[in-house]
Amino acid sequence: MSTPLTSSMREDRFDSATLSSLARQHASVPLRRAGPLVELVIVGLALTLDNQPDMPTVVLYGSRTGVVATGIRLVSCIEIAREPVYPFDFLASQPIVAAIALQKSFPCIENVLYQPWHDDVSIHWQRMKTLASAWLHAGRCARVICGQVEPDESDKGEHIGRWQMLHL
Repeated sequence: MSTPLTSSMREDRFDSATLSSLARQHASVPLRRAGPLVELVIVGLALTLDNQPDMPTVVLYGSRTGVVATGIRLVSCIEIAREPVYPFDFLASQPIVAAIALQKSFPCIENVLYQPWHDDVSIHWQRMKTLASAWLHAGRCARVICGQVEPDESDKGEHIGRWQMLHL
């Protein structure tokens, strides 16, 4: 069994306004309530797939702080701004919602899987690469794109995405 070829790690850094603008440029669906977590995934995939051939693709991604940051943002709307939070706001905050925008915006994407992270980043990357290798060898896809997205918790700083592509 051959070892998948792995691209070099790409790191993207964006401020909130730039990230939001780029996400809306690359998405073919409206992103009404999408937060930085979903926006980072859309922009990261658009940049990773730029100038790549069209082939069946799986996306594996995770975040250590993204879900927490999104939850804090929703709670702060209630506590600080006294704005109501509606059920659709909560649903839009779920990380797997990115799959809908990705599959509609990038037809080559066949499957998207969000994996929550904990403390050890190296273990998470190894877990993603192991799963990617198994899927590639089983013929479930032609390439796998793995990513780590970390929205800034204050939403005033830098949002960071790291991406790597694997293929046989």
